[in-house]
Amino acid sequence: MMRPGLRPTRISKHAAEFAGKTAKSMARKAAQQTGGAASRAQMIAKETAKALEKAPTEAKKAGHTASKGAPTWNGDISKFTGNAGNGGTSGAHGGTSQAETWMAVEQMVFISTGSSGSGQSGQSGQGSSAPAFTTADQAAVIEAIKAAVKFAVDMWKMSAHFSDLKIMAISAIGTPGCLDGPQLESHIRSHAKIQSLSGAARDMANGIAEAFSDSFFLWQDAVTVPGLPWYPAFAAYPGPAAPPMPNIPMPLASCVSSRATKLTLASELSDAITQALPAPLSSETDFINRVAAGLALAASTWLPSAQVMNVLGFGPVPTFAPPYVPVGPVMNGTNIAAPGHLATAPQFNPMIF
Repeated sequence: MMRPGLRPTRISKHAAEFAGKTAKSMARKAAQQTGGAASRAQMIAKETAKALEKAPTEAKKAGHTASKGAPTWNGDISKFTGNAGNGGTSGAHGGTSQAETWMAVEQMVFISTGSSGSGQSGQSGQGSSAPAFTTADQAAVIEAIKAAVKFAVDMWKMSAHFSDLKIMAISAIGTPGCLDGPQLESHIRSHAKIQSLSGAARDMANGIAEAFSDSFFLWQDAVTVPGLPWYPAFAAYPGPAAPPMPNIPMPLASCVSSRATKLTLASELSDAITQALPAPLSSETDFINRVAAGLALAASTWLPSAQVMNVLGFGPVPTFAPPYVPVGPVMNGTNIAAPGHLATAPQFNPMIF
């Protein structure tokens, strides 16, 4: 409702002034926001350009060849920087929308972080390669493996022992798993000469350690005592029970293992080493075969020369009944599972040439 004393023409004049002030205020705020967006876009562009200018230098330090792409991307960034700045200025003065400014910024960031980054990383990936396994590496690995394997088997001998044997008169019977001993891999890897290796040589040595340890365990886990005449005194013992007595020493090779070829056959050791190595080194067939042949030859000579001794067996003599039956055989006897049954075995000397 119109207030008395005011004419319609005066009301229209006041409304027009108020509308003009409001429009100017809104335009000023829009210009400030758009100008701020343009400033931020220019700042991002400058920082990105600086980073790209430093990229060739950093790439040279890393041994790559990424410097060819930097000028092109710098030129593109400058182009989009100009677009972003012009978009912001025209938005402030001529009403260009803020969305156009940010579209330019997004394109600039995509070039600097997406296309350029993937291109440079692709070039770097093509330029990089796995370290070569040199002749010097081969000599170092052979020397380290010889010493480390010898040390590991020595440690194994000190704690290896037979357990859960069944003694029937003179015979000792052991099923697969009767020979206990520690894994070799940790002793091989911890040897000082293995620890001194690096790069491809260290990877090769670790692969050999894993393969030989696994093969040694497969042989050990299948070892049996196939009724060997270890206790001749137990055939007719003059008492109700036979006390602990040592076995007759015999070669370790007489304790048959169904997986002996895992340790004594060069081709099986070679396959195990190849599977344990990373892809770049598994193609070193000649070197792998040399190592496998040396380890297999050493195992083939070590097993017959290692003597099983001091396996203390004991057991009851159920048929002992003096004076009518003054002697009798030990039946269902067993042994004392104590380390030292292979302590006198010779050293394991890998014959790798």
